[in-house]
Amino acid sequence: MGDFRASALEPVGSSSAVFVHYTCGFVPRVMPPARTPFRDLAHIADVAARAPHFVTALETTVLEIGRVLGTHAYAIEEVDRNWSVAATTPHAPPLSRALLEQVDLPDSYGLATLRDPAGAEWSAIPLGLPPAPRLGLLLQGDFRDSHEVFSNWACLMAYALGAVRERDLRKRTEGLLTGAYSTARRFSRLGSVEAVAQRIVDQVAEVLGTGRVALALHRPADDFLTIVATHGYPMASVEQLRIQPGTWVIGHVYSKGRAVLVRDVRRVHGMAHERRGYRSFSFAAVPIFAGSTTIGVLTATDKRDNTSLTRQDFVTMRTISVVAGMALVASRSQSEAGRLAYAATVDALTGLLNRTYLDGRLHQEFERAKRGGTQLAVVMADVDDFKIINDTHGHQIGDAVLQVVGAIIRSAVRVFDVCARYGGDEFAILMPSTDHASAAACAERIRRRVSEYRGDPIAPILPSLTMSVGVAVIEAGDTPAELILRADRALYQAKAAGKNCVRVHPSAAPGRPVPPDWNPKEHA
Repeated sequence: MGDFRASALEPVGSSSAVFVHYTCGFVPRVMPPARTPFRDLAHIADVAARAPHFVTALETTVLEIGRVLGTHAYAIEEVDRNWSVAATTPHAPPLSRALLEQVDLPDSYGLATLRDPAGAEWSAIPLGLPPAPRLGLLLQGDFRDSHEVFSNWACLMAYALGAVRERDLRKRTEGLLTGAYSTARRFSRLGSVEAVAQRIVDQVAEVLGTGRVALALHRPADDFLTIVATHGYPMASVEQLRIQPGTWVIGHVYSKGRAVLVRDVRRVHGMAHERRGYRSFSFAAVPIFAGSTTIGVLTATDKRDNTSLTRQDFVTMRTISVVAGMALVASRSQSEAGRLAYAATVDALTGLLNRTYLDGRLHQEFERAKRGGTQLAVVMADVDDFKIINDTHGHQIGDAVLQVVGAIIRSAVRVFDVCARYGGDEFAILMPSTDHASAAACAERIRRRVSEYRGDPIAPILPSLTMSVGVAVIEAGDTPAELILRADRALYQAKAAGKNCVRVHPSAAPGRPVPPDWNPKEHA
């Protein structure tokens, strides 16, 4: 066994010395002039090794070998147990399927011959490094006389192409890792978990060239996984699925926390072999982690070029799953924070805003009105005889009354008015840019709708309802507390006037209380 060194073989001006220390198990001999000179072939390895990408390296190899030998050359790669053409010399005729089916590359570096259906001789040379996908070269013609030269050159080319392939993979992986953090932040800004999940599956489909991608998330409360996003098939076809941990491929990947790459499902014992509309028999499933906890599973299948998912695809998918985990956790945190923030401002019974939120908005709207010189009205409303309703009909009916009144108030105001349950059976409404007449008209509309309410066929039967309403509008020298106090005083005036009526604070219209049948159109 010995080293072959480029110093003895490379042409002038070449830098094949990059490969000089590879031991390939061959001792080159001085070849007769009629045979192919090794130095001509060694230069091809040097040029291929400098190629920026693996595909370019293959194209360079077949172009140069075809030129040196004066024949057609084809780079072939084994995919799903079948040989396919990866690169050819210019104007080379297509290879017949019958010839490709005869290809059987030597296990070690060497040269094999075969004959096509027309009787032409061909030479096959292995160019791949195990355990990478098998790679070879088909040359038109019989080159057995240069068997040892091609054996040495095949070893050299295998390392050259292997180096380019590894460089490609390293660059791609480094790029994914470098952009992982920024990608996670970009995904998390999408808002909801569903939006982030959909962007993730679309990204996987784009990067891997896969036709079908799905993302399943685990629901701890129910202990099952559901599909939350799909690419390549409708979400409606899988949204009702409930996958128990440990069942199906997704359930097993979730339970074990281990990624799975299947190049050909037909070669896996116990797995269903029917295609069911799939383009390929290859698929991958990787777990998605949040720290040390598995939160979901990402799956992909059906490469658009009909090939199997490769180890490089698998590494890429696992890298994306890391980004997915960060993005999903961030979006869940934001969604939960938003949900909790919203829940803290809403009255659970009526669905209106609560007293805490109203106090904060009152100060904001008050300052805005002062700066802009605009109006701000406050309406205070109270259910008449609510204590009697509670004592007579029970608290469940009392709660139903408050819910009905809350819905009526919400339906009677503008979309930007602030409706809140002020406390007990009392309600408050902030009405920006609203004068006395408009606020009184809205108050009368609420009073009338409550008094006319006759129940819902599917809701509990409620007693007859009425409301008393007070109105106040911001004045010079007011404070937020004084504005609320004047609206409350107007409400008590409505109670004192016999209930079921509207009153505007007397400072706005001294001596002119608003009667129950007040119509703002008549006083415009």
